[in-house]
Amino acid sequence: MLTRTNFLDREMNELKERLLLMVELSHQMLQLGSKSIVLHATFDKEGTLHAERDINTINKVIQKKVLELLSYEQLALKQVKGLFLFSKIARDLERVGDHIINIIVIAPVEEVPEMVSQSYAQFMKNVGQMLEALIRGIKEEDRSALKWIYEEDAEVNQLNRKSFKLITDSLGMDQLAADSGGKLILMSRFFERMADHVSNAAKDYRHYLKDCHSSISRNST
Repeated sequence: MLTRTNFLDREMNELKERLLLMVELSHQMLQLGSKSIVLHATFDKEGTLHAERDINTINKVIQKKVLELLSYEQLALKQVKGLFLFSKIARDLERVGDHIINIIVIAPVEEVPEMVSQSYAQFMKNVGQMLEALIRGIKEEDRSALKWIYEEDAEVNQLNRKSFKLITDSLGMDQLAADSGGKLILMSRFFERMADHVSNAAKDYRHYLKDCHSSISRNST
């Protein structure tokens, strides 16, 4: 009984460390790709792609490990729920990396209005802060940091609406080429989706801490 419980504790801790690494790599990708929007800006594209490949690999490892652990008999319901949450968090984090790559593939943009450029700088700052809070929330089991993330997501949604209006207004006044405007709208959408996935990961990890974490070590299966 005790041996099985200790084993599950160790496995869950290893999964937690892998999730943490996925967040840290996502933050690294965001920093590396932050200059990609500006035409002729130099940035470490290969480093960004390498980090994204690492994220994909870690996600596959987590999904495989979760399936292995779920195959064990007599797991408590909350232990099963915790494993499913970890699997879902990993998938959301993998999507964060995908959206950063999507932005880099679309970039650079030939012309970016100053106010739109300011909005994108704010996107970078907001999402970066959300990832930093997620690192703290996972590492320190800080529920308040996790809660702040999905409250901050509303700010990113509002910023996306503001950015969309700035871009469409610029297009309407012929201050922005259609190609550049289309790219900027897509990137704005990717930033919003990125924040959504970080927010989902924060909600699920907070849910895990509240409903599952304290039960993992108590339930001798």
